[in-house]
Amino acid sequence: MSLEDPVETQVGRPSAGRATDARRRSRRGLVVAAVVLVLFGSSGSVWWIASQARTPEQRAADAAAPPPSQITAKVSDQQLVERMELTGKVETASRTTITGGRPQGTDRAVVTALPAAAGKSLKAGAVVAEVSGRPVLLLPGRFPAYRDLKAGDKGPDVQQLQRALQPLYGTAVNGTYGPATVEAVRKLYVAAGYEAPAGQGQSTTGGGGSAAGTARTGGAAAAGGTAPRGGAETDGGTGTAPGGDGGNGTQGSGGSGGTGGASTPPAAGPAKPGEVLPAAEVAYVGTLPATVVQVTAAVGDAADKPLLVLGSGGRQVRAVLSADQRTRLRDLPADAVIRFGTGPYEGREGTLGSLDSPSDGKNGDQQGGKSGGQDGAATAGTAGAGPAGTAAGNGGGNGGGNGSGAEGGRHEALFVPTGAEAEEGSTQQIAVELRRSPKGSLTVPVSAVWTDLGGSSTVTVTEGGKERNIPVEVLFTHEGLSAVHALDENLAAGRTVVLVRRGSPADSGSEDGSGGTDG
Repeated sequence: MSLEDPVETQVGRPSAGRATDARRRSRRGLVVAAVVLVLFGSSGSVWWIASQARTPEQRAADAAAPPPSQITAKVSDQQLVERMELTGKVETASRTTITGGRPQGTDRAVVTALPAAAGKSLKAGAVVAEVSGRPVLLLPGRFPAYRDLKAGDKGPDVQQLQRALQPLYGTAVNGTYGPATVEAVRKLYVAAGYEAPAGQGQSTTGGGGSAAGTARTGGAAAAGGTAPRGGAETDGGTGTAPGGDGGNGTQGSGGSGGTGGASTPPAAGPAKPGEVLPAAEVAYVGTLPATVVQVTAAVGDAADKPLLVLGSGGRQVRAVLSADQRTRLRDLPADAVIRFGTGPYEGREGTLGSLDSPSDGKNGDQQGGKSGGQDGAATAGTAGAGPAGTAAGNGGGNGGGNGSGAEGGRHEALFVPTGAEAEEGSTQQIAVELRRSPKGSLTVPVSAVWTDLGGSSTVTVTEGGKERNIPVEVLFTHEGLSAVHALDENLAAGRTVVLVRRGSPADSGSEDGSGGTDG
């Protein structure tokens, strides 16, 4: 056992020595790395300090003003045009609101059918609505029906009826509701699928618009009576005179004079279909065919309110304006060009029809009636609403049938396009040329114009390092450009003008000694 211990000791010592050497080498490596880092850091600091060092001459050079420079642009002879861009909607030029009323012989005015859907085109003789089982027939005419017509009646309303029936049945226009008119009215109802009213039994006699000698006619208005009020006027079967004025037998016959609507009692005999045309069953519009713009009622509704809106006549484009835009359009030159952009009338030119503003009318219906237009006073020609016996309708033409432009303080413009008709409600872009620079004028950037304290304007032309101030007359400015008229022949298209000068004696004037401020 005494011989084994020295052997074990000798074997363990070499291992411990190797570990110690490894630790020593590791410490040396760390020391070397630290020294290298310190050296590099010191060198970088010395380099940065040296790079920041400047001599007085270098500092003076850095602080000196930059060399003189200019920003320039070319003069153009292209005409400067100022345009107003608008967006509008295509609509018919005339709008008519059809309002229902109670047919004679019925207890209530109820919508029983609406055969005309929105977008449908209607011709003369079409049924626009059915009220309490009776039709409302569409005919062309310039004013609404204001009484029930019967055989023997005379007056302008009879003439209007005959003119409407003439293209359909060859009816003579003589102003008298005679046998030929009776037969044409009968055919009108048959073509629509309804039985024509017949005989005096269909007329009212207690002060209504259809009894002999009690019609409120255009002649009565001319003689000082009450004029029709924009819709058909009939007692609606109540026995109350239209407007509640207690009309009597002398208003139409005795006071009309001439063709004021005096009625001649028909000859005795059996009643014939077509001898009576109730005002509640006919609606006149200015121009046909007409398009159903909107259906405002439903089957089962009371008929004493607007039933539908018809559009007729040509097309127009309605655009909403700001107050400033309306002012600019009001002062539009007569030769201004109006061109349509994206939309059904793209590439075509048009005209300004009219301008609407809140002060032009108290409400939409009044506005529409006042503005007038292509089709004149196209008004609703249906039966009266309620005891007063008046129909709510509005006129159209270029003034705008519904008059919506006057509502909500909005301003509107109506533009009349050329060419074929477009679909109602289509979106149309409009470009209105407000101003155009005259031929021979020049266009420069607005910053090229310098104006002195006296109000005189100049532009500075530069060429070959030399500058010259040229007097100009500024015509107008638009979108950063000025249209100018040169007062010196040295200013022409293609010449270079100064916009901005920096670090140059020209800041205080040019070779002719004139200075100024940027106009």
